[in-house]
Amino acid sequence: VLLLDAGSDAMPDPSQTRLTHLPIEPGAPRVRRYPESRGRDVVRGAGLGGSSVVNGGYFLRGHRDDYATWPWPIDRIEAEFASLEQVMSVSAFADDELGTVATAFEAYWGRAAVTGRSPRAEDSAWPTVGLNRVRSNRRDGRRVTAADAFLTEAFLTETFLAADPAAPRPGLRVVGDCPVDELLVAGGRVTGVHTALGRVDAPAVVLAAGALGSAALLLPFLGPDLPVHEHAERLVRFAARRPVEAPALLQTVLHTADALEIRCYGDDFAAFINGVPASGIAVGVADMGAGTRGSITSAGVDLGVPDAESLRRIDGGVDLVREMLHAPELADLVVSGSVRVDENVGMSSHAWGTVPLGLGRDIDGLHVLDGAALPGPLRSGPHASVMAMAGLIAAEIS
Repeated sequence: VLLLDAGSDAMPDPSQTRLTHLPIEPGAPRVRRYPESRGRDVVRGAGLGGSSVVNGGYFLRGHRDDYATWPWPIDRIEAEFASLEQVMSVSAFADDELGTVATAFEAYWGRAAVTGRSPRAEDSAWPTVGLNRVRSNRRDGRRVTAADAFLTEAFLTETFLAADPAAPRPGLRVVGDCPVDELLVAGGRVTGVHTALGRVDAPAVVLAAGALGSAALLLPFLGPDLPVHEHAERLVRFAARRPVEAPALLQTVLHTADALEIRCYGDDFAAFINGVPASGIAVGVADMGAGTRGSITSAGVDLGVPDAESLRRIDGGVDLVREMLHAPELADLVVSGSVRVDENVGMSSHAWGTVPLGLGRDIDGLHVLDGAALPGPLRSGPHASVMAMAGLIAAEIS
């Protein structure tokens, strides 16, 4: 097995994986920025571990019925999640780990009179409508990245060592700083790739360059354009009366019956990202329904904007957040008169569905194992689901 990475082949530096820091500032070594037609900064991880090295450490499953369109039974999907979460050291944030804003957020939304249901079922691995404590891939305050989990000596020995130690084993070779610029095709079958270091022939090619990177390589075969979906998000910001503690970017969220995710960010983004100007602590309102629909073409990426119905739901969520920020549970935290709503609707960095399950795999000799292959929307962020899907596909092709 030859693993080619456009970024570094070095293991992630532990100093870059603290949950209190997102290493995505301008010039950060392990990120790639995609130009987007609407001028938004689309950031993805680069190098071993990919985006799991630079994201917020949020590892929630979707709701159970989000997987109805997946080509595996739910018990098989559940087993894959359980195995993956063990390898990635996933656990929910405990009560005594909650930061200042998260504690106030849960005090408000935990009231049955507010949510119309009982408080969260904190021991469930499956999120539901209502409060959901974030489950995080972490150990000792740091992200456990895909590289940490799967490129360990123990994993590689188990995966590549034959049952008979004396028998030949295929092994794994990793080559970094080697971007792939073209898929090679002969007789209707992918036969290899062309890279910055030359041609590589292979009996099978697996793409894991992300929903945007893999789509760019597939455009010559499936274009002239490919769809892409995003979760639109509007931020409501406020100034804090006192210093806040934030052990992680996101520790608790509310899922609503109309597919919104209300995200209680732990502090101003400036506290997590070097070089970002302070602009107030944020609460995000994200539409986790069908998502915006954009496109990827040879000219670049357009992640689209929410339609009128999506904007209506988001505006309804913004009203709920405004009400929360003026509630007694947050009176000693929110500076009076400081609440404001971002004029522009942003994005969640959740691009998916450029080559949904089945489409990209119709090309002989090719498999797509990243967010490009997600077949539909998820009511949670896609990190855990992308990795689970990759494991399920890998089991079929191994």
